[in-house]
Amino acid sequence: MASGCCGTKKQKLNNNSSVPCNGTTSLIPNGIRNGMGLVAHPDMCYYCFDVLYCHLHSLEPPKSPDFCHDPYPLFVTWEIGRDRRLRGCIGTFNAINLHNGIREYAVTSAVKDSRFSPISREELTKLHVSVSILRHFEDGADYSDWEVGVHGIRIEFHNEKG
Repeated sequence: MASGCCGTKKQKLNNNSSVPCNGTTSLIPNGIRNGMGLVAHPDMCYYCFDVLYCHLHSLEPPKSPDFCHDPYPLFVTWEIGRDRRLRGCIGTFNAINLHNGIREYAVTSAVKDSRFSPISREELTKLHVSVSILRHFEDGADYSDWEVGVHGIRIEFHNEKG
């Protein structure tokens, strides 16, 4: 933990640290295991599309998926177009059951990211989605103990005033 007012935590890297998936293709046939069972799975991205489609068309939410339902921190990221411009990204560092969390953040990141207007029905066919399951946090040695494009970081402020 860094000294002073804030600390950093970075994600420990190993062969199975994180897996983005694309809702339009099956990139990872078997998913990623947590040592006991399957965690990250391409079906999570398909589920995001199903949830968003139902939301945008005022339909009942899709049935519960078959993938792991254990609690993990997660983020859902929507990108659009061939150049994959960011369209929305929201998640939580709190562990949440995956079915509920992915359902909640698929919609929240699509329509409530204050940096963007809500995603519309017309954009559905141009979207890409990734689900980031966060695991293996470790304390950083100092504020620069991470690499852009390699680690995700969480910055915590202590004794914040003002």
